[in-house]
Amino acid sequence: MVVMTLKAVVFAVARPRAVAGFWSSFVDWPITVDRPGRVELTSAAAGFSLAFEQTATPKTVKNRIHLDLASSSAAAQKSIVDKALALGATRADIGQGELPWEVLADPGGNEFCVLEPRPEYAETGVLAAVVLDSGPVEPAAFEQLAEFWSTTSGWPIVKRHPVQIGLRAPSGVGPWLEVLRDGDAKQVEDRVRLEVTGPAPGLRQDPGGNDFRVVSPG
Repeated sequence: MVVMTLKAVVFAVARPRAVAGFWSSFVDWPITVDRPGRVELTSAAAGFSLAFEQTATPKTVKNRIHLDLASSSAAAQKSIVDKALALGATRADIGQGELPWEVLADPGGNEFCVLEPRPEYAETGVLAAVVLDSGPVEPAAFEQLAEFWSTTSGWPIVKRHPVQIGLRAPSGVGPWLEVLRDGDAKQVEDRVRLEVTGPAPGLRQDPGGNDFRVVSPG
């Protein structure tokens, strides 16, 4: 398989500029693309962008891809949550119950988590991980999905757990890409997807049926 490069996490939202503005202020990534229908913010440290594209389709189910944010202490976690809420985020109830991390939603309704301090995210920067829910699949299918993204992205698997497999850029810099054996089966077209550079541009699906887009480099 041809190795590709992770370029962006793309969110389909009704108001791209508003949601991009929230994330730019929240994680302190500058807006690098601002054109009708698509706004991007980029971190050189993370090595990819967050992109927000226009859609008229309303959000109806929990996203199968979400972002996790890192914290260094309980006080820092509270400060991050307070900042998100002040910028327009809301608390989200996805049936998570009592957990040590906080589940919020951005102004576009996209869920994200502010994690309690965890050693593996101490050096990631503000963005700890991009998390892909595989749904309630068998272990073999879960492993196949993680292997697909490792081969496709060139990010080796460096952490294995029965319900979570973690990939990290070879440089060891920036956030993790994690496949989580959790969440619901795919019900609707994905509103959040990965975008990678590579040959034969177009919309594709991974072994779990998750939509992703291949775009030309440059």
